[in-house]
Amino acid sequence: MRPTRLIPRLLPLLAALPLAGALLSAHAGDTPLPTDPRKRLEALQNALVRAAMDGQTRVHTAAWVDSNGKLHENVRINSDMKVRGVRVLNYLQVEDGPSAAIIAEGKGVMPSEEVCKANLQRYRREATFDVQLKIAASGADQYDWARLLHQAKSKLFAQATAGRKWSLTPRTEMPGNAYDRHLLGAKPDIAPYHMQLELLPAGALGIEPVRPRMDKPVMQKVAAAARDFFNDEAPRKAPVPFVMRLSVTERSSGRMLWQDTVPLFFPAAELSISSQPLPPGLLSELDRVLERWNDKMDTDFGCRPQHFNVMPESVANGWVINGGLVAGLAIGDQLLLMNREHLPARILEPDSAQHLALVEVVSVEAGKAVIRKLAGPRDIARSGDWVATPF
Repeated sequence: MRPTRLIPRLLPLLAALPLAGALLSAHAGDTPLPTDPRKRLEALQNALVRAAMDGQTRVHTAAWVDSNGKLHENVRINSDMKVRGVRVLNYLQVEDGPSAAIIAEGKGVMPSEEVCKANLQRYRREATFDVQLKIAASGADQYDWARLLHQAKSKLFAQATAGRKWSLTPRTEMPGNAYDRHLLGAKPDIAPYHMQLELLPAGALGIEPVRPRMDKPVMQKVAAAARDFFNDEAPRKAPVPFVMRLSVTERSSGRMLWQDTVPLFFPAAELSISSQPLPPGLLSELDRVLERWNDKMDTDFGCRPQHFNVMPESVANGWVINGGLVAGLAIGDQLLLMNREHLPARILEPDSAQHLALVEVVSVEAGKAVIRKLAGPRDIARSGDWVATPF
């Protein structure tokens, strides 16, 4: 074969060599998933330390002399790092040992859309749900408000089922005394989140709906009154402004995670002794508000870490967390167990390794699971705010 015939075949290969070299150099530090749990935990810990070093760090020191003349010193190192779900993109081999590329951000840094998409996981967020009517009403008015709350609750449950990002269950009403709770076998809710929908009176929280214009010309008002007199139309209820609010809180701490409020109007309606359907305009506005809330929560919680709280229940050689089959957990899933009273803010302190462990799901039920330690400190203190997060 002539050399000139080889040139066209070699040109694509020669052109591809720089690209191949770039790909190899870009992934030269990548390593496969460590099989040893201790190496995997070390990689995650090193990644958290590196992320903290990249952000702002504050050092607080205190020293004192006791009654025996002995000098004591206390050093606290706080980092502004916030971990976005400890999402591992890939594992790396660096000079000082194994590490991992995780999703983290510094204080004041807004996460990008790519980071939020990478943080989405296969797990669902479990939340209890309840409604509250805080508008003073009675009789037919109270019945209409209750129907509106029921419509909103049904639509929110349908959105959660279709989106598969949330699992909503009605809040359990617990008896007031221990005897009734034991007699009925009532158990408190343990879902990580609680969602509440409220109807508030106009002006609540400083939010005042924009009232419809009522400055009609005098002759138009007179003509309308005469028409109503001769037509003998039924009297009508005036439009009622109100405020609707949706809140999401963390059950263990009661901390507010997300909240949004919108002003609305209950349209004018005829007074009737029989039940009337809710106004179509109100239902269409309700659909619009709930759809907007659904999009906003997807955007916000897409960048929030998924946590399962360690429950006070005790099992042999393990812990119980408030996440199970409904949340998407399965036997064999590995989670990062950390004490939020120390991590990730105090990851740079020497004893930070005592508040971090790698655990595995060994049994799972509908709403809870049992985890056991794969790697970490020999003795883990039960006190503290311990959570397990997927990575």
